[in-house]
Amino acid sequence: MIEFFKTLPMHFKRAWNSVRRNFAETLSSVFAVTVTSILIAIFVIVGFNIGGFTQNVEDSVRVVAQIDLSVEGDKIKELQKEIENLPHVTSVIYSDKEEQLEKLIDNPQGGEGYVDFRDDNPLSAVFYVEPTSGDYLNQIETRVSQIDGIDKVFFGGESVAQMVSAFNSARLGGGIFIGALCLLAIFLISNTIKINIQNRKEEIAIMRNVGASNLFIKMPFLIEGVIIGAIGAIIPILVSIFGYGFLYDSMNGQFFTILFKMYAPMPFIYLVSLFLLAVGMIVGLIGSFVSVTRYLRWKR
Repeated sequence: MIEFFKTLPMHFKRAWNSVRRNFAETLSSVFAVTVTSILIAIFVIVGFNIGGFTQNVEDSVRVVAQIDLSVEGDKIKELQKEIENLPHVTSVIYSDKEEQLEKLIDNPQGGEGYVDFRDDNPLSAVFYVEPTSGDYLNQIETRVSQIDGIDKVFFGGESVAQMVSAFNSARLGGGIFIGALCLLAIFLISNTIKINIQNRKEEIAIMRNVGASNLFIKMPFLIEGVIIGAIGAIIPILVSIFGYGFLYDSMNGQFFTILFKMYAPMPFIYLVSLFLLAVGMIVGLIGSFVSVTRYLRWKR
């Protein structure tokens, strides 16, 4: 192990010299990693913000159960307990009809028109049912509507459920696309390392003849792949830092409404940058590992 660390500086030097010596091939791989990393950055940033949007939408949506006017007293408490015991229900909040009327009156858009109903309130009391996740809104609505004593149930209709589903599908699709891009970058880097191996096959043959281990032979190529990946991640990192900061300031930190609030640039964008650097280096490492391992196995 000590011997391994002693030889690392030499391996780094050989890897860097190879990058410089095969500049044209290296540049094509760096370009592939750069383009891939930029697209990954876009999907990661969009994906995380979509996750935040989804959470905000889910947190803001509640199932509203309107209580039948004939239900009073202890029966209301029994209903509340029954709803609380349903699967995927976090909490149930009771609001009497006076509170409901006051909410209408407090509305700045025409609320004063409801003041006259204080003497003869026609509204019903309601339960606000908090789901554990927006995915269960339809299920909770159906279960609550079947309970005796509940008049009507609503939560914003199919549009809310469809929005949450669309957000989740977008994140899944983005993840699949990112995976495909990484495979493409691995393939391109693998080809670059393969060319470099062919250019140095005599050197590799000499090392094998003098008893060099496979790890000793592989190490410069593995480091070369990591260097290519790291260089390819530089431009995407800069684009992410400055681009996201500009977008955040331009949009005042949200898309149209507070529900679609963006992640603050700090520390979010720096975590994304570290992720891009790690992805670039790992992709480079895998690409070079695949190429050099195949060559050494074939030449064994």
